[in-house]
Amino acid sequence: MRFVLRMRTFENVRMNIGKVIRALRTERGDSLEKLAFDVGTDASNLSRIERGLQQPSEEILKALASALHSSVAELYALAEGRRLAAGSEVHPDDLARDAVQMRKYFRSLTPEYQKLALEIVKTLVRTQAKS
Repeated sequence: MRFVLRMRTFENVRMNIGKVIRALRTERGDSLEKLAFDVGTDASNLSRIERGLQQPSEEILKALASALHSSVAELYALAEGRRLAAGSEVHPDDLARDAVQMRKYFRSLTPEYQKLALEIVKTLVRTQAKS
């Protein structure tokens, strides 16, 4: 039974690695084509990896990690829902397209506008809680 659970967990991590790669690529603002070119594969292959339809080879995974300024260990840690450095947990929603886009936009704001954006989000959460 324990072996079956470990295999399911391993398969989930393998499926999530594509989501991690897509999230990191999107946050960097790289196109599918650019990252594929950088790692020496074609865009359709990378697209299948990101959608979880295909697993990257060890060589491609190392190249992806390098191109994304990460490590293979960090990619797997994120896929498992944790971060290596800070030890903080990563919620699966953190890899969703909207969340990635939100972080990208937030980082592009000046510090003053980041504070304002945070206050707006806090207000939205409080308003939602009252509903």
